[in-house]
Amino acid sequence: MSTSGINFAGLGTGIDTESIIQQLLKVDSQPIQVLQARQQAIQQQQAAVNQISAAISGLQAAAATLTGPSAFSVVQGTSSDATVATITTDAGAQAGSHTLQVLQLAQAQKLASATQTSLTTPLGVSGQFVINGKAVTVNATDTLQTLVAAINNAQAGVNASIVSTAANSYTVVLSAANTGTANAISLSDVGSGSILQNTLGLVGSSASIRSPITNGAASSLFADSSTSVGTLLGLTAPPAGSIQINGVSVSIDFSTDSLTTIAGKINAAAIPGVTASVVAVTDPNTGASRQQLQIVGASTPTFTDNQNILANLGILQHAPVNQLAAAKDASFTLDGLSITRSSNTVSDVLSGVTINLLKDTGQPTVNLTISPDINTIKSNIQAFVNQYNQIIKTFNNVASFDPQTLTSGPLFGDVTIQNAVNSITQIITGSVTGLTGVSTLAQLGITLDQTNQLNIDDTTLTNALNGNLAAVAKVFQAVGTSTDSGVAFISATEKTKPSTGSGYAINVTQLATQASVTAGTQHTADNNPDVETLTFTGNPFPGGKTILLNANSTLDGIVSQINADPTLSGVLTASNAGGYLKLTSKLYGSNQGFTVVSSQPAASNNSGIGNTPITATALDVAGTINGEPATGNGQFLTGAAGNANTDGLQVRITAPTTGSHGPLVFTQGIAALVKYFANDATDSLTGTLSLYSNSLGDQVTDISSTIKDMQAALNDEETRLRQQFTEMETAVVQLRAAASGLSGLAMPTAMSTSSSSSSSSGR
Repeated sequence: MSTSGINFAGLGTGIDTESIIQQLLKVDSQPIQVLQARQQAIQQQQAAVNQISAAISGLQAAAATLTGPSAFSVVQGTSSDATVATITTDAGAQAGSHTLQVLQLAQAQKLASATQTSLTTPLGVSGQFVINGKAVTVNATDTLQTLVAAINNAQAGVNASIVSTAANSYTVVLSAANTGTANAISLSDVGSGSILQNTLGLVGSSASIRSPITNGAASSLFADSSTSVGTLLGLTAPPAGSIQINGVSVSIDFSTDSLTTIAGKINAAAIPGVTASVVAVTDPNTGASRQQLQIVGASTPTFTDNQNILANLGILQHAPVNQLAAAKDASFTLDGLSITRSSNTVSDVLSGVTINLLKDTGQPTVNLTISPDINTIKSNIQAFVNQYNQIIKTFNNVASFDPQTLTSGPLFGDVTIQNAVNSITQIITGSVTGLTGVSTLAQLGITLDQTNQLNIDDTTLTNALNGNLAAVAKVFQAVGTSTDSGVAFISATEKTKPSTGSGYAINVTQLATQASVTAGTQHTADNNPDVETLTFTGNPFPGGKTILLNANSTLDGIVSQINADPTLSGVLTASNAGGYLKLTSKLYGSNQGFTVVSSQPAASNNSGIGNTPITATALDVAGTINGEPATGNGQFLTGAAGNANTDGLQVRITAPTTGSHGPLVFTQGIAALVKYFANDATDSLTGTLSLYSNSLGDQVTDISSTIKDMQAALNDEETRLRQQFTEMETAVVQLRAAASGLSGLAMPTAMSTSSSSSSSSGR
């Protein structure tokens, strides 16, 4: 019996019923124990499969590094004198040797103010001045300290500081944040104010052109051309005045005039030989598109300023009174060619190469060498070897058999895993089909030892890399080579078959073209008074793209503005085609087609596009590879899916004519084949090892479900047994109680009979 969880079984009968129940349940639970042992074994198998899969994924990653486009073109730069210049390389750098002579280092401009006697005494002046196109407000209560803080808070590309040269002697030092003449500090008072000139003594009264261009002058860079200049500069009281260009007066009002209207006023003044335009240019420091007023003449015009109008625009600059350091551009020669740059860090002279200039004038010639980075390539090959060895180590751990203890790993004798490892080993030790000369890893000093581990003979590998890097690359990579300069190998897939030595013939039936439109009206006048809007639509412009062309623009100004637009410049190129605006897509193919329309009818003083949409179309390349179908996309021709040999083979056709080109010899290197095999084996949806692991996982789940059902049945059996033994205990107790009752009834009768006998005897 059981009450409140306390077991009283056997109390009525004296039989150890609990022991009997446990023994019976133990017998019934043996099938569950067998399943649990089986489940544990399958879980160990699944864990082992996952270990093998992870090791193969590691080899896949290492193989991907070796098959990358720059795996064997990675280079390193060295300088013969690192005190004069250093060199770093990036993707795209080409091996070679160059001579460098540094003539002058770039320098940032530094200006000093007149000496002030106090840091904390109010300056007693109020107004504004402009520094690099940003207004700084000065209040009568400002001190030297608060003024310097205001300059720094303007974030105008100038750092201001205070230097104490002696007791009660303080100088404001302005330092340009960037080196180069283009980043010389622009300073100007506003209107009739004289804070810079008289209070601080930073600039004098004489002025000259700040940014000369051919036969003219250029302004500072502004955010846009349609907002009033006063607003762009942040002026609280924009000045108005009458400037003179070649003696001709032009009235300017910063409260209402924008760059566009200023250019229009200058052109309307009909100054002989002088024209003004607003041109889109790229900020050399930020890369952002900015607007610039340019004024040019038959020869450089003369300018007379009024109310600091031209100085605020950045056309003129008042000479600094005390220049501590002049703005200088870096000047150097590379391979005898004279070059100047605004920075000492030069990254746009050699593709993929950054040159850091460290010493200037008079330094001797320095040799810059860009050579293959053999150490990095060797490191990547070593990583590939290490990952293969990790597969072998993992396999030996999970598929081992110990003849002494007769114990084995969870995957001992597993055919699926054995085949996977064997397949990789066969690729590793095989020869690359189609290669002559160097075609195996063994020829590079990479061989298997007696434990099936790969080892590298460093001397042999180094000699091979230094002797013929291209041949080594072919052993590892999928490579296509052609003697036809109009055919370039791009990529292939695991379905692409290696060609024979004669290669794959390529037949081009249609060349790819660029989308292009030319305006129907020639641009002959620059007096368009209104802003013109061009709207672009089509596949390269999802959602459409508009650009506002400045009023009074020259055709070259329109071309410059379009080419400086961050969106348009990435898709197409504008050009001046004999006085007509021409727009040409940068890429090839039907996907690059576009439509353009203007907000104005075509006229000789605007873009000439007109308000009727013009559509530009283009063609994709067409042809066959090895006589098999191919799909064209721009200049790229790709073997069609299902082709017997060229499935996935992609080439770029830049040849100028149709017809037969090539042939292209294609080989699949060892790292490429390993990568393809590993992809197939470990793909999360279709990979053989992934499916195998999932199958084992399903078995574990099924067994868990079966065990759960069997455990439920065993619990029911335990309940039934306890009920039966409880009922037996109850019955036994009841029988014993009944027997005890019957015994009690018999005892009084016997006692009565005995008493009667005694009484009769006494009589």
